[in-house]
Amino acid sequence: MTVAEPDCISRFREFVRIKTVHPNPDYEASKQYLISQAKDIGLTYQVVECVKGKPIVILGLEGSDPSLQSIMLGSHIDVVPVFEVSFINIFKHIKLVEFWTYPPFAAERVPTEDGDFKIYGRGSQDMKCTSCMHLEALRKIVNSGTKLKRTVYAVLAPDEEIGGYDGVNLLVDTFEFKNLNVGFDLDEGMLAADERYSVSYSERINGQVRFTAHGNTGHGSQFIEGTAIEKLLPVINALMDRREIEKKKLAALNDGKTNLRSGESIAINLTQLGGGKQANVVPATFSAVFDIRITPLIDSNEFKNWIIELAHSYGVEYEFLHPKENKYISTLDRSNPFVDAFFASLAERNIIPIPIICPATSDCRHVRRTGIPVYGFVPIKNHQMLAHDHDEYVLESEFLNGIDIYVDVIIGLASV
Repeated sequence: MTVAEPDCISRFREFVRIKTVHPNPDYEASKQYLISQAKDIGLTYQVVECVKGKPIVILGLEGSDPSLQSIMLGSHIDVVPVFEVSFINIFKHIKLVEFWTYPPFAAERVPTEDGDFKIYGRGSQDMKCTSCMHLEALRKIVNSGTKLKRTVYAVLAPDEEIGGYDGVNLLVDTFEFKNLNVGFDLDEGMLAADERYSVSYSERINGQVRFTAHGNTGHGSQFIEGTAIEKLLPVINALMDRREIEKKKLAALNDGKTNLRSGESIAINLTQLGGGKQANVVPATFSAVFDIRITPLIDSNEFKNWIIELAHSYGVEYEFLHPKENKYISTLDRSNPFVDAFFASLAERNIIPIPIICPATSDCRHVRRTGIPVYGFVPIKNHQMLAHDHDEYVLESEFLNGIDIYVDVIIGLASV
């Protein structure tokens, strides 16, 4: 028997098909799609371009008392690149390896053995499912005739996947954003690998750093003293030693099944090494880049000072790639009426989300720095996490259930 495709799934699939993929995202097509959805639902809309060609689309459902602080539903429209195929040389035989079972922008709806469906596509998890669940929840509220007290804005932004610096980072300082009078932001969250939903109230700080060492050069047949790599290696080794300490800390924090508490540790990864022009020439310069994500539970300046002292002790230059990044923590105190309404609306469904620190960075940090409380939440559970991975998909049943959860949460927040 053929199962009819729900209209909301058709709309979701249409959005996934829009190639908002870096390095050349089709933001114009995305903007036009969102405006058409606003008109169809009956929402107001405005487009803010802090940087030309990078539109931020703001859709609004006006409340009965627009003077009250509004509720923001934040999401991003861009997606990371895909790798569909690769050619691998195995003993002089070229082998074609396909990484995607279905084309990443076809948004195929594939039945599962248990009667569900998987919607495949880049961005289906990160994070077009959230964007579409926000819109579908607003559609349900409008169609039900429910009149909200507070205005609700869905803010759909570009460039989150490359830091959000030309998107939400600039938006929050504009007159247009200040005019929204946002009191609470429900934003990007993490899918649950098991039954336990999570809500993020902070995130790790981007502490990416580049080390550069300069030294003597010469012929590779000689024992050159004072080389660049000799200066750089102790720095690399010290950070790799610290990485092992943090790995053990994380293992002690987690239950072995999920990484819900990974944001409480410092992630350290050597991601780039550079130096040398030719095999027989000792390079005069060598560099290393570490991707470091610092937990907000520690003094980030103290950790950065340790890095600075480490570099100085071996005569190595350092450069923090994002020096203005800071830590921002949203309150979990339920004396805040918005926080209480959020948790209370979920409790009505017997959902008690686990407060976590987001292990990566998102647009949430840009909103948090304005003082607005921000919480990352996505109502999808028992799901394989495939953000940025091959064969990214979302289960249709979880998408549909998530819409209903968002309806309750939005009504609860807008009724404060």
